[in-house]
Amino acid sequence: MTEKIEPASGTDPDAAHRHRRMEYVSFIAQVISTAALIVSLMFVAFQISEGTKIASREESNASMSQWSKFRSSIYESRETAEVFRAGLDGSRELDPTDQMRFDYMMREHAWATFQLWDRAEEGLVPARHFDLGAGPDFLRIICTPGGSKSWARIRSELPEAYVQDLEALADPSANTRGASCQAMLTATGSPEATETR
Repeated sequence: MTEKIEPASGTDPDAAHRHRRMEYVSFIAQVISTAALIVSLMFVAFQISEGTKIASREESNASMSQWSKFRSSIYESRETAEVFRAGLDGSRELDPTDQMRFDYMMREHAWATFQLWDRAEEGLVPARHFDLGAGPDFLRIICTPGGSKSWARIRSELPEAYVQDLEALADPSANTRGASCQAMLTATGSPEATETR
């Protein structure tokens, strides 16, 4: 039931209709502006999503660049590769200079692995990049005869949470720190583990 508006005496009879029409126009304008606001918020959300994807890609590229520099430092120099191999497998005694070089290569590898772990912790790259890639790869390095000695010297220089996560990868059933290399080798399926079983 619609109320009939009685025009006041001496007023224009169409004034009430014009007033009602202005209310409708105002209501429609509010609906349109609300819809425009929703559309603009959706656009901003889309832009943020795209920006996040781009940032994630850039983080992955930065990680790859760091790893490429580390790897190329080894494969571009036979001497460096020989020091690294001898340091890992103990095939020859390293003189103090080569031992220092080997320990710095191990630190570089540890910190490069940390950078990937840190990016995974921050959600900038998928966790599997560390859990299935860089983490197990570094475990295979530190579980060699020379690698485990070097790891014992450098692990205290690294963030404790990273060390714990790395060692937890080695033996998920071990809740104690300092999991043995044999457990690490077994957990990562390293060929060295197969040879020693």
